[in-house]
Amino acid sequence: MAHMKKLCGILLAISAVFLYLRFGVNLSSEQKSTVDYETGNNLELPGQVFKQENLKLPILEKTNLQLPNFKKKKSLELPISNETNLELPIFKKKPLVIWAIDIHATPTYDLVVFLKPMGVNFIYRNYDTDFMRCQPKNNCNMDHGPLKVINSENIIDLDYKDIPRFYEAYKDDPAMKSVDAFVCYHLVSLCELYKPFNKSVIIVATLRYEYGRFGKERWTIWNRNLVEYASQPWNVIAANNLYDAEYIKYFTGIQPQHLPNWGNYTNQVYNPTRPGFLIATTHSGPFMTLFKKNFTEICKKLGCSVSLTYLRDLYPYYKYSDVAAHQGMVYVPYQVSVMSLFEHYRMSVPIFAPTRELLAQWEIKHNAMFLKRWSGSNGRPSNGSEIDPHPSQRSVPDPNSFTEESIRYWGRFCDYYLYPHITYYDSIEDLARILQQITKEQLRNISTQMKLFSVQEKIRLTKLWRNILLTAANHSVNHPH
Repeated sequence: MAHMKKLCGILLAISAVFLYLRFGVNLSSEQKSTVDYETGNNLELPGQVFKQENLKLPILEKTNLQLPNFKKKKSLELPISNETNLELPIFKKKPLVIWAIDIHATPTYDLVVFLKPMGVNFIYRNYDTDFMRCQPKNNCNMDHGPLKVINSENIIDLDYKDIPRFYEAYKDDPAMKSVDAFVCYHLVSLCELYKPFNKSVIIVATLRYEYGRFGKERWTIWNRNLVEYASQPWNVIAANNLYDAEYIKYFTGIQPQHLPNWGNYTNQVYNPTRPGFLIATTHSGPFMTLFKKNFTEICKKLGCSVSLTYLRDLYPYYKYSDVAAHQGMVYVPYQVSVMSLFEHYRMSVPIFAPTRELLAQWEIKHNAMFLKRWSGSNGRPSNGSEIDPHPSQRSVPDPNSFTEESIRYWGRFCDYYLYPHITYYDSIEDLARILQQITKEQLRNISTQMKLFSVQEKIRLTKLWRNILLTAANHSVNHPH
């Protein structure tokens, strides 16, 4: 028996060394994370390669590539969990029921797919009219019939008089009585509608939370309601990206959870059988025209033969298998967080993004992140927020101010700089050189490490959602179990 234990120990040690040398994975149970993955509080962010005064950030991990101008980064220690088999479903005899209304086809749909194995049922209305967005997921017009009181005309700019009307219309509704919790994603302000029902409310912002509550008065009322929700332990205030979590904190003093989307509904994995790289779906604008023009000219000057094509130009109605079949995905960001980043990461498609410094320059000179602020979506830079920050945040630059200080401060919270194994380019010329010289083996290496990170991320997100769902179940009069 002693010999067997010794032999097992030797085999485990050899396995650990192999995984460390091959993938950079440390199997030590004592490994610590530089990130508070549970709450997002006091998060030490993976940094970028440029220097910034009075800011010390750990540097994000890179894979073992030897590329010209490739950014050197120190390793990010990821939390390694031994819990690979969390017991599912959570609700075996009586499912937990969630009510959700959304105006974006993806975030709630992703949650439906992710929570189904846990024993969660959804009553889901999708008001997304963007066929290009819902078509790849086959969830266009996914609903359970028309709603009372709420419709596509008033869903965003909700009249407060509609809140008691909605309650009266649904308080005795059998489907509503079966509901244990409400979820609000792309239009989190819609959760004001559910206040009279005294059920758990799960708010997960995917963009600036004042959407639908524009104007100083309405925004202020929404803040008060949000603070009230946060004071009740059966509710959750969160964001699927760190930028929006910090943004909510700036105006309310609430510290939301960082609760990323999972994005694995694509059912595809990286399989690079087609040549060339793709540019992720973006919104058209003068800067995108300039970017492609400059890339083409620089590539010609360098004599590179690499192909870089807009995803929608090559595939107007794409399938996820089309994305997985190309060599990699290049991001030219227009927003701080996009659902496609979760999709591409879960497919383990190698991702290329600008450094924080380059993105800041693009934003300052070209308003490249024009959808980061609501005023920017109308084509004009913002002069600042309509309301004051929370007293605890007065030393923080206004996120809606179009100043260099604000742009550089808030840029650290974008999704592109939070996840490991993303390759960064510090100029368009640098991008051209990287795409030209990166090898298939190096791309496969990146993809493998992305896949390993996603395994741990799924465990982490499952544990977070398990706690959220059990809290909602304990508060529900339906007692799902």
